[in-house]
Amino acid sequence: MSTMLQSRSSFLDAIIGPADLKRLDSDELRSLSEEIREEIVQSVSRTGGHLSSNLGIVEITLALHYVFNSPSDKILWDVGHQAYVHKMLTGRRSRFNTLRQHKGLSGFVSPSESEHDAFIAGHSSTAASVAVGMAIARDYLGQDHKVIAVVGDGGLTGGMALEAINHLGHIQRNVLIILNDNEMSISENVGGWSQYMKRIKQTFFYNDIKKRIDEIEIQLDDMKLRPAIRELISAVKHKAKERFDTPGIVFEKLGINYTGPVDGHDIEAVVSALEELKDRSAPQILHLITQKGKGYAPAEQDAIKYHGVSPSGVEKYEPAQLCRPKETTYSEVFTDSLIDLAKIEPRLVAITPATAEGSGLVKFGTLYPERFFDVAICEQHAVTMAAGMAKAGLIPVVSIYSTFLQRAIDQVINDVSILNLPVIFAIDRGGLVEDGETHQGVFDIGYLRSIPNLTVIAPKDASELRNMVYTAVMESRGPVAVRFPRDTVSGLYERGQFEKIDYSRWEELQSGSGIVLLAYGAMVKAAQAALPILGKLGVEPTLINARSCKPLDTKLLEQLLCDSTSKIVTIEEGCLAGGFGSAVLEYAASKRGRAVAQPQIFCLGIADHFVEHGSRNILLEANGLSPGKIADFVASLPQQS
Repeated sequence: MSTMLQSRSSFLDAIIGPADLKRLDSDELRSLSEEIREEIVQSVSRTGGHLSSNLGIVEITLALHYVFNSPSDKILWDVGHQAYVHKMLTGRRSRFNTLRQHKGLSGFVSPSESEHDAFIAGHSSTAASVAVGMAIARDYLGQDHKVIAVVGDGGLTGGMALEAINHLGHIQRNVLIILNDNEMSISENVGGWSQYMKRIKQTFFYNDIKKRIDEIEIQLDDMKLRPAIRELISAVKHKAKERFDTPGIVFEKLGINYTGPVDGHDIEAVVSALEELKDRSAPQILHLITQKGKGYAPAEQDAIKYHGVSPSGVEKYEPAQLCRPKETTYSEVFTDSLIDLAKIEPRLVAITPATAEGSGLVKFGTLYPERFFDVAICEQHAVTMAAGMAKAGLIPVVSIYSTFLQRAIDQVINDVSILNLPVIFAIDRGGLVEDGETHQGVFDIGYLRSIPNLTVIAPKDASELRNMVYTAVMESRGPVAVRFPRDTVSGLYERGQFEKIDYSRWEELQSGSGIVLLAYGAMVKAAQAALPILGKLGVEPTLINARSCKPLDTKLLEQLLCDSTSKIVTIEEGCLAGGFGSAVLEYAASKRGRAVAQPQIFCLGIADHFVEHGSRNILLEANGLSPGKIADFVASLPQQS
């Protein structure tokens, strides 16, 4: 045993960096894994974060840092939200109470945070591609470190991961892929690849058979046989191997050597497997079986619920003050609307790329299983599949986070918009979110409004969201993108009657003088909250719900542009570059040269930078989009000369 003290958290207290792990024996590593799980549960209960995935990868992380030498060896994490243990072991444990807090530790991995974070990771299915690129660079530059990619079985459903594996098998570079197989992404995995992974785990026996065949092959090599007989025996052996449903045969056919399955919670077995593979020059896949939520009973029983939790989300009791009606989210309003619409429109179908839980579509899928399609982490396929459905007569609604729709922009352009197909994009998490640079939904306005045929709209509240979805579905004139925030709705929400609206026409909410506020989507709520502040300063602006970014309400804009004595302020929870404000400025520029002078136009939005992590309210304040900051901006506008 080690000479390290064995009090509560005794081993974890002594881990300053990965090198300290190498002094521990197997029993001590097991004790350390228990301490880590306890600390993760306690810490995430205070800060919120991804719980189940990190509980499931403790032994794998310990083994990786025990066998390899970070940061010289490059450990790449797919997605990155399962790297909490990695952070603890690489000198960041003392800051773990700041996890996902503004100016604190990121909930993902980022090289700007630690040299042990070899690459940024926020979206799924990228680590294998990064690993291939780093291995090529290593070999070209004559370096000698290892490159390891940790990929989940959920991440492996993404086309990009499969593309990387296909290329790796072709170029035969020294890359080790750790396949962390827990049968989950955010929700339970779906698809043929998932079924194949399950079959692998049912064929453990093949490892023994393969070993025996290899032993026979070695014995035959020592015998003096005529070439014809040797070729015959080799052919028979090859055919015999092909008859087995061999674990990992697909990987081997692609040129990747497969090892496993191995119990990912058996620290000795994982270390042994890594030691055996680390010095091999050919590409390798090590298949490890883990349980999401391991060691914490509630998470083991419901890994989906505990995938990501809010602060105090892992407490076993509910304080009395929380026993009040749960606030309704925009995601829930969208799902309820879709359920109500499905009753009256039989052609409506719903699609999600592995975000059914977060978007609320599980409820729809339960009621209409034959009209619900979860395609796994395959955003490009989701969009083009929707295009095929629309071309064949259905009305598909693609529920997708803003940050993930970025991955399918080519399909939105080429497969949906060119043909002007009636595909409806329900863009959840449009705007600022707590998960940092890789998840901010601030780019969609700019990249969508540049696409011909595409209508780009955003509701001011729950009722308008319902009616926007209803109108888009019932009219089915072409592609429509409806964006809404990760937020609760304001006011009392009721699932009342639908009403068709002309969402290309803007709505005046308050009449004023001197200043016109054009608020887009969720910023209507913020602008309304800014009005009383401005009123105390003697400023009474006109407030307009500019619910359509494309098309613009050109009739109303024409009227506004004729009043040179006023000022126009656009407000959007998105990037200024190419956003809603840019659209207004472009339209105003197209009308210049008339005899009438135009009013000054000012734009409020996200400046040209990537937004860090933090709560939405903190980020709104930091980026000048809180009610107070909006009021300050409007009040500080230069007076008309």
